[in-house]
Amino acid sequence: MTRHYAKLFIVLFLGMLLIPLRTLAFDPYAIEDSFYTRARLVTWTSNLRLTLGDRVFPKVVVGDDGWLVYTAEGDLDVYEKSASFTEEQLAQFQVNLDALSSAYAERGIMLVVVIVPSKNTIYPERVPSQIARIGTESKLDQVAAYLSAHGETQILDLRPALLQAKTEREIYLATDTHWNDYGAYLAYSLLIERLGESYPNLSPRPLSDFAEQLLEPESLDLANVIGATSLTESKLRLAPNFDLATSYKTINLGGRKLLFSYNPDETLPNLVIYYDSYFFNVNPMLGEHFHRGIFIQNFSGGGIWNLSWVDEQEPDVVVIEFAERYLDDLFKFIDPNR
Repeated sequence: MTRHYAKLFIVLFLGMLLIPLRTLAFDPYAIEDSFYTRARLVTWTSNLRLTLGDRVFPKVVVGDDGWLVYTAEGDLDVYEKSASFTEEQLAQFQVNLDALSSAYAERGIMLVVVIVPSKNTIYPERVPSQIARIGTESKLDQVAAYLSAHGETQILDLRPALLQAKTEREIYLATDTHWNDYGAYLAYSLLIERLGESYPNLSPRPLSDFAEQLLEPESLDLANVIGATSLTESKLRLAPNFDLATSYKTINLGGRKLLFSYNPDETLPNLVIYYDSYFFNVNPMLGEHFHRGIFIQNFSGGGIWNLSWVDEQEPDVVVIEFAERYLDDLFKFIDPNR
Protein backbone atom coordinates (compact mmCIF):
# COMPACT_ATOMS: atom_id res chain seq x y z
CA MET A 1 0.00 0.00 0.00
CA THR A 2 2.86 2.37 0.84
CA ARG A 3 4.43 1.75 -2.55
CA HIS A 4 1.11 2.50 -4.24
CA TYR A 5 0.80 5.87 -2.49
CA ALA A 6 4.41 6.69 -3.36
CA LYS A 7 3.64 6.17 -7.05
CA LEU A 8 0.53 8.31 -6.78
CA PHE A 9 2.44 11.13 -5.03
CA ILE A 10 5.11 11.17 -7.75
CA VAL A 11 2.50 11.35 -10.51
CA LEU A 12 0.59 14.16 -8.77
CA PHE A 13 3.75 16.10 -8.01
CA LEU A 14 4.96 16.00 -11.59
CA GLY A 15 1.50 16.90 -12.80
CA MET A 16 1.36 19.94 -10.54
CA LEU A 17 4.60 21.21 -12.01
CA LEU A 18 3.02 21.20 -15.44
CA ILE A 19 -0.20 23.06 -14.58
CA PRO A 20 -0.08 26.85 -15.08
CA LEU A 21 -0.57 28.96 -11.93
CA ARG A 22 -3.59 30.77 -13.37
CA THR A 23 -5.27 27.41 -13.84
CA LEU A 24 -4.58 26.47 -10.22
CA ALA A 25 -6.29 29.71 -9.18
CA PHE A 26 -9.40 28.44 -11.04
CA ASP A 27 -9.56 31.48 -13.25
CA PRO A 28 -12.61 30.63 -15.41
CA TYR A 29 -11.08 32.37 -18.41
CA ALA A 30 -7.72 30.72 -17.97
CA ILE A 31 -8.51 27.04 -17.36
CA GLU A 32 -9.19 26.15 -20.99
CA ASP A 33 -6.76 28.64 -22.55
CA SER A 34 -3.88 28.11 -20.14
CA PHE A 35 -4.03 24.35 -19.83
CA TYR A 36 -1.89 23.97 -22.89
CA THR A 37 0.19 21.33 -21.12
CA ARG A 38 -2.65 18.83 -20.82
CA ALA A 39 -1.31 16.59 -23.62
CA ARG A 40 2.20 16.79 -22.17
CA LEU A 41 0.87 15.92 -18.71
CA VAL A 42 -0.99 12.88 -20.05
CA THR A 43 2.14 11.76 -21.88
CA TRP A 44 4.43 12.20 -18.90
CA THR A 45 1.98 10.44 -16.60
CA SER A 46 1.50 7.49 -18.96
CA ASN A 47 5.22 7.09 -19.59
CA LEU A 48 5.86 7.24 -15.84
CA ARG A 49 3.16 4.67 -15.10
CA LEU A 50 4.66 2.32 -17.67
CA THR A 51 8.12 2.80 -16.14
CA LEU A 52 6.73 2.03 -12.69
CA GLY A 53 5.11 -1.15 -13.98
CA ASP A 54 1.46 -0.16 -14.35
CA ARG A 55 -0.29 -2.25 -16.98
CA VAL A 56 -3.98 -1.33 -16.83
CA PHE A 57 -5.11 1.81 -18.64
CA PRO A 58 -8.49 3.01 -19.90
CA LYS A 59 -9.30 0.91 -23.00
CA VAL A 60 -5.87 -0.76 -23.02
CA VAL A 61 -4.00 -3.45 -21.10
CA VAL A 62 -0.24 -3.75 -21.54
CA GLY A 63 1.07 -7.26 -22.11
CA ASP A 64 4.62 -8.53 -22.33
CA ASP A 65 7.19 -6.79 -24.57
CA GLY A 66 4.97 -3.75 -25.13
CA TRP A 67 2.12 -5.77 -26.67
CA LEU A 68 -1.03 -3.65 -26.22
CA VAL A 69 -4.42 -5.31 -25.80
CA TYR A 70 -7.50 -3.31 -26.74
CA THR A 71 -10.33 -3.71 -24.22
CA ALA A 72 -12.99 -1.29 -25.54
CA GLU A 73 -15.79 -1.60 -28.13
CA GLY A 74 -16.44 -5.20 -27.09
CA ASP A 75 -12.97 -6.36 -28.14
CA LEU A 76 -12.34 -7.89 -24.72
CA ASP A 77 -15.71 -9.64 -24.87
CA VAL A 78 -14.58 -11.17 -28.17
CA TYR A 79 -11.48 -12.57 -26.49
CA GLU A 80 -13.30 -13.74 -23.37
CA LYS A 81 -16.12 -15.25 -25.45
CA SER A 82 -18.44 -13.84 -22.84
CA ALA A 83 -21.30 -12.89 -25.18
CA SER A 84 -23.27 -14.97 -27.65
CA PHE A 85 -26.04 -14.79 -30.21
CA THR A 86 -29.35 -16.52 -29.62
CA GLU A 87 -30.52 -19.26 -31.94
CA GLU A 88 -33.19 -16.90 -33.24
CA GLN A 89 -30.62 -14.20 -34.07
CA LEU A 90 -28.44 -16.66 -35.94
CA ALA A 91 -31.40 -18.03 -37.88
CA GLN A 92 -32.57 -14.56 -38.86
CA PHE A 93 -29.07 -13.55 -39.94
CA GLN A 94 -28.81 -16.66 -42.11
CA VAL A 95 -32.17 -15.92 -43.72
CA ASN A 96 -31.24 -12.28 -44.35
CA LEU A 97 -27.80 -13.12 -45.74
CA ASP A 98 -29.10 -15.84 -48.04
CA ALA A 99 -31.90 -13.57 -49.26
CA LEU A 100 -29.48 -10.72 -49.98
CA SER A 101 -27.03 -12.97 -51.78
CA SER A 102 -29.82 -14.56 -53.84
CA ALA A 103 -31.31 -11.18 -54.78
CA TYR A 104 -27.91 -9.94 -55.93
CA ALA A 105 -27.22 -13.15 -57.85
CA GLU A 106 -30.44 -12.65 -59.82
CA ARG A 107 -29.02 -9.28 -60.91
CA GLY A 108 -25.65 -10.78 -61.82
CA ILE A 109 -23.94 -9.45 -58.69
CA MET A 110 -21.55 -11.55 -56.61
CA LEU A 111 -21.64 -10.91 -52.84
CA VAL A 112 -18.76 -11.65 -50.47
CA VAL A 113 -18.92 -10.92 -46.75
CA VAL A 114 -15.55 -10.66 -44.99
CA ILE A 115 -15.00 -10.72 -41.22
CA VAL A 116 -11.64 -9.44 -39.97
CA PRO A 117 -10.70 -11.20 -36.70
CA SER A 118 -9.61 -9.14 -33.72
CA LYS A 119 -5.95 -9.06 -32.80
CA ASN A 120 -6.81 -10.86 -29.56
CA THR A 121 -8.40 -13.67 -31.59
CA ILE A 122 -5.23 -14.29 -33.59
CA TYR A 123 -2.82 -13.71 -30.70
CA PRO A 124 -4.67 -14.99 -27.58
CA GLU A 125 -1.36 -16.12 -26.07
CA ARG A 126 -0.25 -12.49 -25.82
CA VAL A 127 -3.23 -11.43 -23.75
CA PRO A 128 -2.17 -11.34 -20.06
CA SER A 129 -3.05 -14.61 -18.35
CA GLN A 130 -4.96 -12.71 -15.64
CA ILE A 131 -7.70 -12.10 -18.22
CA ALA A 132 -9.56 -15.39 -18.28
CA ARG A 133 -11.69 -16.75 -21.06
CA ILE A 134 -15.25 -17.22 -19.86
CA GLY A 135 -16.92 -19.03 -22.75
CA THR A 136 -15.93 -21.72 -25.22
CA GLU A 137 -17.41 -20.25 -28.41
CA SER A 138 -17.14 -16.72 -29.79
CA LYS A 139 -19.85 -14.97 -31.75
CA LEU A 140 -17.80 -15.46 -34.91
CA ASP A 141 -17.51 -19.17 -34.09
CA GLN A 142 -21.29 -19.29 -33.80
CA VAL A 143 -21.90 -17.50 -37.08
CA ALA A 144 -19.41 -19.58 -39.05
CA ALA A 145 -20.78 -22.85 -37.64
CA TYR A 146 -24.43 -21.89 -38.15
CA LEU A 147 -23.96 -20.76 -41.74
CA SER A 148 -21.96 -23.89 -42.51
CA ALA A 149 -24.80 -26.06 -41.22
CA HIS A 150 -27.81 -24.10 -42.47
CA GLY A 151 -26.86 -21.34 -44.89
CA GLU A 152 -26.39 -21.21 -48.63
CA THR A 153 -24.05 -18.22 -48.25
CA GLN A 154 -20.79 -18.45 -46.33
CA ILE A 155 -18.67 -15.64 -44.93
CA LEU A 156 -15.02 -15.35 -45.89
CA ASP A 157 -13.40 -16.42 -42.61
CA LEU A 158 -9.81 -15.18 -42.54
CA ARG A 159 -8.88 -16.85 -39.25
CA PRO A 160 -7.34 -20.12 -40.53
CA ALA A 161 -4.99 -18.33 -42.93
CA LEU A 162 -4.00 -15.68 -40.40
CA LEU A 163 -3.36 -18.24 -37.66
CA GLN A 164 -1.12 -20.17 -40.03
CA ALA A 165 0.68 -17.05 -41.22
CA LYS A 166 1.52 -15.84 -37.72
CA THR A 167 3.78 -18.86 -37.27
CA GLU A 168 6.02 -17.40 -39.96
CA ARG A 169 5.95 -13.67 -39.22
CA GLU A 170 4.08 -10.92 -37.36
CA ILE A 171 0.80 -9.99 -39.01
CA TYR A 172 -0.72 -7.59 -36.46
CA LEU A 173 0.86 -4.50 -34.93
CA ALA A 174 1.96 -4.66 -31.30
CA THR A 175 0.82 -1.14 -30.36
CA ASP A 176 -2.18 -0.87 -32.68
CA THR A 177 -5.49 -2.68 -33.09
CA HIS A 178 -4.86 -3.33 -36.79
CA TRP A 179 -2.84 -5.74 -38.87
CA ASN A 180 0.30 -4.76 -40.71
CA ASP A 181 0.59 -4.75 -44.50
CA TYR A 182 1.39 -8.46 -44.54
CA GLY A 183 -1.89 -9.23 -42.80
CA ALA A 184 -3.62 -6.90 -45.25
CA TYR A 185 -1.96 -8.71 -48.16
CA LEU A 186 -3.28 -12.06 -46.92
CA ALA A 187 -6.82 -10.66 -46.73
CA TYR A 188 -6.48 -9.19 -50.22
CA SER A 189 -5.21 -12.50 -51.62
CA LEU A 190 -7.98 -14.57 -50.06
CA LEU A 191 -10.66 -12.13 -51.23
CA ILE A 192 -9.40 -12.03 -54.81
CA GLU A 193 -9.14 -15.83 -54.82
CA ARG A 194 -12.78 -16.06 -53.72
CA LEU A 195 -13.84 -13.59 -56.42
CA GLY A 196 -11.77 -15.51 -58.96
CA GLU A 197 -14.22 -18.40 -58.60
CA SER A 198 -16.70 -16.30 -60.61
CA TYR A 199 -14.26 -14.03 -62.44
CA PRO A 200 -11.36 -16.15 -63.75
CA ASN A 201 -9.48 -13.04 -64.93
CA LEU A 202 -8.99 -12.06 -61.28
CA SER A 203 -5.98 -13.46 -59.45
CA PRO A 204 -3.95 -11.92 -56.62
CA ARG A 205 -0.51 -10.57 -57.31
CA PRO A 206 2.26 -12.61 -55.68
CA LEU A 207 3.93 -11.18 -52.63
CA SER A 208 7.10 -10.84 -54.71
CA ASP A 209 5.37 -8.02 -56.60
CA PHE A 210 5.68 -5.87 -53.49
CA ALA A 211 8.82 -4.46 -51.90
CA GLU A 212 8.98 -4.61 -48.11
CA GLN A 213 9.80 -1.30 -46.46
CA LEU A 214 10.16 -0.66 -42.73
CA LEU A 215 9.00 2.85 -41.87
CA GLU A 216 10.35 5.11 -39.13
CA PRO A 217 9.08 4.27 -35.61
CA GLU A 218 5.96 6.17 -34.57
CA SER A 219 3.21 6.15 -31.95
CA LEU A 220 0.30 4.09 -33.24
CA ASP A 221 -3.34 4.03 -32.22
CA LEU A 222 -3.28 2.12 -28.91
CA ALA A 223 -0.14 3.92 -27.74
CA ASN A 224 -1.91 7.18 -28.54
CA VAL A 225 -5.00 6.06 -26.62
CA ILE A 226 -2.97 5.87 -23.42
CA GLY A 227 -0.78 8.83 -24.38
CA ALA A 228 2.48 6.89 -24.18
CA THR A 229 5.22 8.26 -26.43
CA SER A 230 7.65 5.70 -25.04
CA LEU A 231 5.89 2.96 -27.03
CA THR A 232 6.74 3.39 -30.69
CA GLU A 233 6.66 0.91 -33.53
CA SER A 234 7.89 0.63 -37.10
CA LYS A 235 5.20 -0.19 -39.63
CA LEU A 236 5.77 -2.64 -42.44
CA ARG A 237 4.85 -1.21 -45.81
CA LEU A 238 4.37 -3.32 -48.93
CA ALA A 239 5.19 -0.98 -51.80
CA PRO A 240 4.17 -2.16 -55.28
CA ASN A 241 7.14 -2.66 -57.58
CA PHE A 242 4.90 -2.71 -60.66
CA ASP A 243 3.23 0.08 -62.61
CA LEU A 244 -0.13 1.01 -61.09
CA ALA A 245 -2.99 1.22 -63.58
CA THR A 246 -5.71 2.49 -61.23
CA SER A 247 -6.38 6.09 -60.27
CA TYR A 248 -8.35 7.22 -57.20
CA LYS A 249 -10.46 10.20 -56.23
CA THR A 250 -11.93 11.03 -52.82
CA ILE A 251 -15.06 13.15 -52.43
CA ASN A 252 -16.98 14.35 -49.39
CA LEU A 253 -20.70 13.63 -49.34
CA GLY A 254 -22.79 14.73 -46.38
CA GLY A 255 -19.90 14.45 -43.95
CA ARG A 256 -18.83 11.09 -45.35
CA LYS A 257 -15.79 10.34 -47.49
CA LEU A 258 -16.19 8.22 -50.60
CA LEU A 259 -13.28 6.79 -52.57
CA PHE A 260 -13.73 6.15 -56.28
CA SER A 261 -11.31 4.12 -58.39
CA TYR A 262 -10.88 3.79 -62.13
CA ASN A 263 -8.89 1.29 -64.18
CA PRO A 264 -9.08 1.66 -67.98
CA ASP A 265 -9.29 -2.13 -68.47
CA GLU A 266 -12.97 -2.63 -69.33
CA THR A 267 -12.69 -6.42 -69.08
CA LEU A 268 -12.44 -6.09 -65.30
CA PRO A 269 -15.58 -6.19 -63.11
CA ASN A 270 -17.01 -3.21 -61.22
CA LEU A 271 -16.95 -3.10 -57.42
CA VAL A 272 -18.88 -1.65 -54.51
CA ILE A 273 -17.24 -2.30 -51.15
CA TYR A 274 -18.33 -1.36 -47.64
CA TYR A 275 -15.39 -1.45 -45.25
CA ASP A 276 -13.92 -0.26 -41.96
CA SER A 277 -10.42 0.80 -40.93
CA TYR A 278 -8.93 -2.69 -41.32
CA PHE A 279 -9.22 -2.31 -45.08
CA PHE A 280 -7.38 1.02 -45.31
CA ASN A 281 -4.28 -0.83 -46.49
CA VAL A 282 -6.23 -3.52 -48.38
CA ASN A 283 -8.18 -1.22 -50.69
CA PRO A 284 -5.17 0.01 -52.74
CA MET A 285 -4.36 -3.61 -53.55
CA LEU A 286 -7.97 -4.37 -54.50
CA GLY A 287 -8.41 -1.35 -56.73
CA GLU A 288 -6.03 -2.73 -59.35
CA HIS A 289 -8.46 -5.57 -60.10
CA PHE A 290 -11.59 -3.55 -60.92
CA HIS A 291 -12.63 -1.33 -63.81
CA ARG A 292 -14.60 0.98 -61.56
CA GLY A 293 -14.89 0.85 -57.80
CA ILE A 294 -16.55 2.76 -55.00
CA PHE A 295 -15.19 2.31 -51.48
CA ILE A 296 -17.60 3.24 -48.68
CA GLN A 297 -16.74 3.37 -44.98
CA ASN A 298 -19.42 1.58 -42.97
CA PHE A 299 -19.34 3.98 -40.04
CA SER A 300 -18.24 7.19 -41.74
CA GLY A 301 -20.18 10.32 -40.78
CA GLY A 302 -21.87 8.76 -37.77
CA GLY A 303 -23.99 5.63 -37.72
CA ILE A 304 -23.95 2.82 -40.24
CA TRP A 305 -24.57 3.55 -43.90
CA ASN A 306 -26.84 1.31 -45.97
CA LEU A 307 -26.68 -0.73 -49.18
CA SER A 308 -28.15 2.01 -51.39
CA TRP A 309 -24.91 2.36 -53.35
CA VAL A 310 -25.43 -1.11 -54.78
CA ASP A 311 -28.70 0.00 -56.38
CA GLU A 312 -27.05 3.23 -57.50
CA GLN A 313 -24.03 1.61 -59.16
CA GLU A 314 -25.28 -1.87 -60.21
CA PRO A 315 -21.79 -3.37 -59.79
CA ASP A 316 -20.62 -6.86 -60.65
CA VAL A 317 -19.17 -7.45 -57.17
CA VAL A 318 -20.28 -6.33 -53.70
CA VAL A 319 -17.93 -6.81 -50.75
CA ILE A 320 -19.10 -6.17 -47.19
CA GLU A 321 -16.32 -6.13 -44.59
CA PHE A 322 -16.74 -5.80 -40.84
CA ALA A 323 -14.26 -6.25 -38.01
CA GLU A 324 -15.07 -9.05 -35.60
CA ARG A 325 -15.89 -6.67 -32.77
CA TYR A 326 -18.57 -5.06 -34.97
CA LEU A 327 -20.28 -8.34 -35.82
CA ASP A 328 -23.52 -7.15 -34.22
CA ASP A 329 -23.53 -4.20 -36.62
CA LEU A 330 -23.23 -6.56 -39.59
CA PHE A 331 -26.48 -8.19 -38.44
CA LYS A 332 -28.14 -4.76 -38.52
CA PHE A 333 -26.46 -3.79 -41.80
CA ILE A 334 -28.06 -6.53 -43.87
CA ASP A 335 -31.45 -6.43 -42.09
CA PRO A 336 -33.99 -5.62 -44.83
CA ASN A 337 -36.27 -3.95 -42.26
CA ARG A 338 -33.60 -1.49 -41.17
